[in-house]
Amino acid sequence: MMSRQPRFAGWARVGAVMIAAVALTLGISGCTSPDLSSRADDIGGVLSASPGVEEVETSYQNGFDSGRSITYRVTMDAGANTAQATEVAAALDLETGDEFDRYTQNLSLNMAGRIIKVSDTTNGDIMAAKVPRLLEMSTALSVDEVNWSEQSDDVDFDDSLEVRDSGTDAFQTLSAARAQFGSEEFQLRTRETSGVDWYVAFPFSEQGQERLESVFDPLRTSLNRLNIDGDQVSSFVAVVPAGPDEVIRLRGIIDRIASTTTNSWNFSWAEGADPTGQFDSASGGIVNVGGCEYDEDSEGQLTQSAQTIQDQLRDTYDTCR
Repeated sequence: MMSRQPRFAGWARVGAVMIAAVALTLGISGCTSPDLSSRADDIGGVLSASPGVEEVETSYQNGFDSGRSITYRVTMDAGANTAQATEVAAALDLETGDEFDRYTQNLSLNMAGRIIKVSDTTNGDIMAAKVPRLLEMSTALSVDEVNWSEQSDDVDFDDSLEVRDSGTDAFQTLSAARAQFGSEEFQLRTRETSGVDWYVAFPFSEQGQERLESVFDPLRTSLNRLNIDGDQVSSFVAVVPAGPDEVIRLRGIIDRIASTTTNSWNFSWAEGADPTGQFDSASGGIVNVGGCEYDEDSEGQLTQSAQTIQDQLRDTYDTCR
């Protein structure tokens, strides 16, 4: 079964004169594009006829506010296998020719309760290459949803891989991502069950991971967010309980991370009982460890206690003095 969402959904009503003026402007500038909704529906029909497919939903957008995209939400039969899912992805690669080269192409596969999403702005025919690897990764990690987004060269965003609601250790997720995509450049985002966010720029080597793993266990109770870039930690956000030994505990976190990296990196913290719960950013501060780069515009008003601690840590760890 196929369904197509109405085009230009959510547009506000405008007067006929304004519509005519916009149409004239577009006609002069050459920015108009043909209506390919029928062709998008035809492609949905091809996917529906593929072995193992239970249902296909087709969404076509070509509007001022929505941009240009085609999206196929494919539900596979309960007994469908990876080869059949890959055939669906390959059929989409084959059917979307040059006519859709300015469209974002999206495929969402629901297979045995797991969602695999691939978004491609490059018209690079990547669906069949990515789907089996994403399926294998989701199975290995027992996660409900894995998303891959491929970006064109004319944007500032990296390709990205998102693993949602990972019930496994973050290091297992990193290893699984490396096994499937280790030689590619992309950013991995994963969220642990506790709510901790990891942002990791790949390639991220086994050696870099081993260095981090060797010092990491005592850091888990304070970690709120971790960024890794260039094979090393680039940012660590901690939430720690207040107390007379707060500076000692903060120094302990910094020293453990600093032992794994030769680059400058940002350490920021706030006071709180739960690293993923509520905390007041004014109760903490930021230190550029091993460097002297601060965004003065982003520095807020700190409590007197936090300011004192920040000054002590900067005197020890940054290079501004």
